[in-house]
Amino acid sequence: MSIESATQFLKDVSWSWDLREKFQDVATPEEFIDVAIQLGYNFTTQELEEVAHEYSEGVKVRRGYGVWAWLRTVNWIRRDVPQEANGES
Repeated sequence: MSIESATQFLKDVSWSWDLREKFQDVATPEEFIDVAIQLGYNFTTQELEEVAHEYSEGVKVRRGYGVWAWLRTVNWIRRDVPQEANGES
């Protein structure tokens, strides 16, 4: 696993719509990592999250497109959803 691989992945996926499409159907973070490994990357979701946090540090305005918007649409990390948002109480 490596930070360098996660960094390269973010650089590559920033410019490649074809690469992003390969992750379109992933349903879990584990599937996301499996696809990344098949494509030659070697990182954990924690390493990817660390790199994404580092690259976005200090950003005040986020664009509604690009790699950051894409990362919000794929299941690469587990997101804690408040129970009220699930319709549960």
